Parts: sequence; structure tokens; C-alpha cells
Amino acid sequence: KNINMADELENESAQTLLSFKNGGIKFEPEPEIKMETEDVLGPLGLLRVGTEPPPRSPQPGLILNRRGMPQRIRKKNKLFFDDDVVNILTPKTKRTPGKSPAKKQAISFKGPRPIKAEEPPPKSDSPDRRLCQKIGMRLRNLLKLPKAHKWVCYEWFYSNIDKALFSGDNDFIICLRESFPQLKTRQLSRVEWCKMRRMMGKPRRCSQAFFTEERRELENKRTKIRLLQQRKMNDFSSCKDLPNEIPLQLVIGSKVTARLRKPQDGLFTGSIDAVDTSNNTYRITFERLGLGTHSIPDYEVLSNESPDTMSMSSFSSLFRPRLGPPSITPIAPKPTPSVLPSRHTPDPMLSAVSCKPKTENVVVGCFPYKALEKIVRLNKILNIKKSRIDQLREMNTEAERRKSFGEAIAEDFQKRYANKVIELEHLNVHLREILASVQKYCQELAPEASLAAMLLPSQIQEQSLLEAKQMVLRYNHTVKDQNVVDLITNLTSLMLQVKNLSEGERSAYEVEVLNTSMEQIRLKLSQSNRLVFENCVEVHMRHIQTGLTGPLGFSL
Repeated sequence: KNINMADELENESAQTLLSFKNGGIKFEPEPEIKMETEDVLGPLGLLRVGTEPPPRSPQPGLILNRRGMPQRIRKKNKLFFDDDVVNILTPKTKRTPGKSPAKKQAISFKGPRPIKAEEPPPKSDSPDRRLCQKIGMRLRNLLKLPKAHKWVCYEWFYSNIDKALFSGDNDFIICLRESFPQLKTRQLSRVEWCKMRRMMGKPRRCSQAFFTEERRELENKRTKIRLLQQRKMNDFSSCKDLPNEIPLQLVIGSKVTARLRKPQDGLFTGSIDAVDTSNNTYRITFERLGLGTHSIPDYEVLSNESPDTMSMSSFSSLFRPRLGPPSITPIAPKPTPSVLPSRHTPDPMLSAVSCKPKTENVVVGCFPYKALEKIVRLNKILNIKKSRIDQLREMNTEAERRKSFGEAIAEDFQKRYANKVIELEHLNVHLREILASVQKYCQELAPEASLAAMLLPSQIQEQSLLEAKQMVLRYNHTVKDQNVVDLITNLTSLMLQVKNLSEGERSAYEVEVLNTSMEQIRLKLSQSNRLVFENCVEVHMRHIQTGLTGPLGFSL
């Protein structure tokens, strides 16, 4: 203890001397700084000699199964609760709805309330719409594949002639009705159904002979429908296997969808330009550029609108069979060499002999020469009239345009328009004459046809006038003036003509008798009564005539 105190005194004296030496500044010794040494052996798992290793954290050992492999960790079932098994999750308990506090009724002051303008909800793409768009995109991508496109055509595309055959009952339903006509129930046990199937028999399906027979039967039905459409069916007893409603033949100008093979395979829309009954095809002009006009079979043509149909009973009662070509065609006699003029003889008498054969008994293609001549003239006049009507339509459009802009119509334009109207009137006169001759020839070809089906316009007019005279004579007891009686008779005849024409299907040529009758009545009237007749009678008759013949007719 004394030694330590001596050491402390020495240290204090030494510090005092140093402070005097430094000018009274205390000198404090610097603390010792220990050098840091890098632990190089630590990362390698080595320790210095004499150092103790750090304590290890206790790790749970692996539980092995009886094979010596680590046991699989089993997940606790959260829906199983037992007293022996401790689960962290607790079963969910349903909350009972508590009583909500009674709401205080707000005191409303009577007075007009401001009406708020309801804004329409913003259109948002619903999930259903997005799903439909997604399905549509997938379907469009599917139909781009060639095999998928063919599958759709084979499965859902049916022409007018095939839709009537395949839309009805199938062969199994027909066989079931024929075998068991008294079967009314649809609830049968398996034993009963197997018994019925065993009694009906099981035909062989999907064989080459079966497909050949089905194709042959389908072609026979198509042929029968074509004969009915062309009114060439003579024996209606062979049409029992056909459906009750038969589609009519498509007309020129109908909008259709057809299956095209070349130059591009697919379904395309177009319009019918011609009908060829010799090979049962339609001449179709397609709307898509580059496809052009092609002849398509009738079993690959579907009309865009619902086709017109007719029942089998109507075919058998209304339509008469058309006459087929004669079995023996007489050949026109060739002129003998003695009749022909000689080119090398200088005799003027011999050279003046006519070499034209007689055309009375000449037959060309199973048709008389005179009939073909009339039909050709009729076709040419109709083509000329069609072109004149198109020109008049364009001139009407031009006149309406000038009138809307307030421009004056030139005198040259009026002259050209008047010439077109006069030319069209002459065409109508020639057209009536040729139609009358063709109708008379058709009556000579089919003398066995009924009178109602073959009445000429003149005959319709005469028959209606005779009935009108009898009716007026029977019921007239007050009117004595003969001119008034004739006017009543003519107007009654006009109404009887409308009645006769409306009972059946008539052509525009037969409806033309109304114009003839009205013209005759107008000529018998005085100048002061013609305007009344036009306003009170003729206008309404024009509407009736349009309803009978449609928007198109032979007269303007």
C-alpha cells in the first residue's frame, strides 16, 4: 500500500513538472489503440488454438419413417376439430343479424322538388359482350381454315331444292310411324324399346352400297321436284315420297347465295341472270369483284329470302302438264334441183324461180317455224321496250333534277321525251298483237285445257260483259235512259273482270284487259265526264291492276 502511494506521488510530481515545462498545460497520456486483425480462418470454419467454438443452436432432427426416408410433412385438416388434436384455426360461426336501430323519419317540407336531369349511364363493355367478341374472333379464325369452311358448308348449307327434302321427318321416324301407327307415348322402358327395335330390324349403315342407294334416291327426288317446277309431271302418284310443300323455281333477279368451286372455293352472294332448264343450272353473277358469272347447279343455290312454295294438291289441281316433244319429228322436204335456180344458165325465166321452201309445215327443233318466228319477234320487241323504258327513266331523273334546281327544261329535251313516249305506245300496240297470236297458238297446242285457264283477254271481256247485261236486266227496274244503262253495264263488267282475274294467278297480259275496258268506257263518255271518270274510277283501277300484276307490267 505504501509502495502504491509512492508511485502515485511520483506520477503526480512528474505531471506537475511537465505542466510547468509546457507552459501550464496539462498533459494527458493518449489511450492505447488496439489493432484490428482480420478473421481469416472464420469463413473457412477453422479456429485458433485455444479459442472456444461458438455455441450451436439446437436444430430439430429429421423424423425418419420405417424405410429410413424423411417422413412427409402432413398438413393439418382445417375442417377437422377434435379434443386430442390441437388446431390453430377455429370453426367459423355464422353471425346472427342484429337488430338495426330504428331510423328516424325525416320531416319533409311540402313544396316542389327540383328535378334532376338523369344522365344516361356510360356504356361499358360488359363481360358478356367481351366474351361474345372473343368467341366471334375465335370462330372467324376457325372458319378461315379450309377444312372447317367445308365442314360448315356440308353441315348447314342447304339449297332450296334440298331444304324441302331434308327439313322434314327422317327415314327412321317414317318407318316408326308405318310400323307402329298406334304408338302415341314417348315414355318406354328399355326392354320395350329394345323389343320394338328388334321388330323393326336394323339396316346396314355406312356401307358403299348404302351411300350409293341414298344418293340415287336423293337424285330421283330432285328430278321429281324439277318436273313439278316446270309443270312436266304427268303422274302425280309417284310423288308420294315428296314433302307437302314444294319450292318454286327461282326467277331472274333473285338474290341468292351459291357454292362456287372455281376460281375460288366458298359461298358467295349474287343475283340470277338466267335459268337453264336443260341442265338444271342457274346463271349467277356474283357481287364480289373478280368472280364474274358462272353456271351453278340448282342444288347448290340458296335464295336469301324465304322461297315461295306450293302444296302438292295445288300442283295437281291448278297446273296442267306441259306437252313433251313429239316422238316423231317430220323433216322438212328439201327442194329438188329442178326448182333451184341455176347460177350458170343465162335464162332470166329460170333464174327468177323462187327457191324459198314453204314454211307452213317446217319444224325446227320439235317446234313449228311459225311459232318460233312469233316468239323471236316477241323477244326482240320486249328487249327494245326494256331499253326504251330505261331511257325514259333516265330522262325522268334528269327532268326532276332540273326542276329541283329551278332550271328550265329545253325544247330539244321535251321533243326527245315525246318521241320516246310515242315510240313506246307503238311498241305496246305491236306487243298486244304478237301476244294475242302466241296465246292463240298455245290454245291450239292444248285444246284439252280448261276454259278458265286458257281464256283470252277478249274472251274474258265478252264473258264479263254478257254476265253484266244479265245482271242489270234482272235487277234494273227504275233507270230507263239507255246511255245510263250502258254505262252501268260497262262498269259492272269491269268489276266482274277484276273478280275473275283475282281468283287465280294471271299474267300481266291477261290483266291488260282492264286497260282496254277502261279505254272503251272513256271513249263513250262526254268531254265533261272524262275527268270525273279518271279521278273516281281509273285511279283506283290502276291500284287494283298493280296489286294483280305487281309493280311491273306491259303497259305504262
